[in-house]
Amino acid sequence: MRYDIPMKICSLGSGSKGNSLYIETPKTRLLIDAGFSFSELKNRLFSVGVRLSDITAVLITHEHSDHIAGLSGFCGSGVPVFAHTYTAGILKGRFAGLNVAAVTETPFDLFDLNVAPFRIPHDAVSHLGYRLTHESTVISVATDVGHITESLVAHLKESDCIVAEFNHDENMLLKGSYPEHLKLRILGRYGHLSNTAAAELLSLAVTARTKRVLLAHLSEENNLPELAFDAAVKALYRSGFVVGRDLAVEVLKQHGTSLLSVI
Repeated sequence: MRYDIPMKICSLGSGSKGNSLYIETPKTRLLIDAGFSFSELKNRLFSVGVRLSDITAVLITHEHSDHIAGLSGFCGSGVPVFAHTYTAGILKGRFAGLNVAAVTETPFDLFDLNVAPFRIPHDAVSHLGYRLTHESTVISVATDVGHITESLVAHLKESDCIVAEFNHDENMLLKGSYPEHLKLRILGRYGHLSNTAAAELLSLAVTARTKRVLLAHLSEENNLPELAFDAAVKALYRSGFVVGRDLAVEVLKQHGTSLLSVI
């Protein structure tokens, strides 16, 4: 594997059926979340030329099953799994033999990465986003977001790559088949961002430095890739950025990997 590039990123799948991001630097092969079965994680990594045994660390955002389903395969491996202190307690109780490291919102170094965790409002015990810096390159990840906060915007700003949730189209959700209590949860302040709200987040967070935006965690029942993409493109245009000229925008898939992209 070549090491003459600063960072690589690849989505192994993004949505309510499972989430996992692969990020690579010269000294680190990292997963953010492991929301597929261990065998599925192995297959999806292999499809982009990475062995699961190459993974050097896992960062967990929160304890919901679509973000931790594959952690059982790391039990006994010694691979460090980082999560907020409260989330770490849940993981230790659920996965015997998992090498869990508790973190707070204090930045820390992980091999050749600086990791800056930040809080995200969501109905989890203590949900984190992550801002990862390697030399002069920054990737920031924020999914499962209930509402926009100043801290969230600040941690996404001046990133080379932003991974941001575009969960649902409000009209599709309201007219859809979900039970009322679930609709209210998704629409609530600790649920998920709509296309409209996520587009607003991009308008606040994207700067001239940003070269790639990945739209994540789309609902298969309550959203369409073209709706999310259109909302992002229009918001960026209103902020003075032209997609295809100033930056790239990609909608992440639930049932497949994205390209292993150089950042």
